[in-house]
Amino acid sequence: MSMKIAAENSPEFPMKIKVNSVVIVREYNEERDKLGVEEIERRCETGQRGKPTLVTDLMGDPVCRVRHFPSHIALVAEYGEEKEIVGVIRGCVKTVTTGGSNFVKLAYLLGLRVSPTH
Repeated sequence: MSMKIAAENSPEFPMKIKVNSVVIVREYNEERDKLGVEEIERRCETGQRGKPTLVTDLMGDPVCRVRHFPSHIALVAEYGEEKEIVGVIRGCVKTVTTGGSNFVKLAYLLGLRVSPTH
């Protein structure tokens, strides 16, 4: 809905927007999404040319950063009719100590990636 409003109220908007396109967020399916998630990771490497960069090597397993946590999830975002993967997020819940004998459950978001074109 916000994309539709932006398209109607901003005639000088530099990009054409498909008003009927939507983003769908769903759980990661390894058989279906592995190649798309690896492509997003490649496209989201950060850093300037000639300077140190941040590179993540998933070694063929897009959920490797959260797989060892008992409570974990990976979500992908698909865009348009082609169902192009434009984002991925990995998360987990873990119990940590706050000092002494107090324990707290924390949620971690690991590896949020959004396609540079979106």
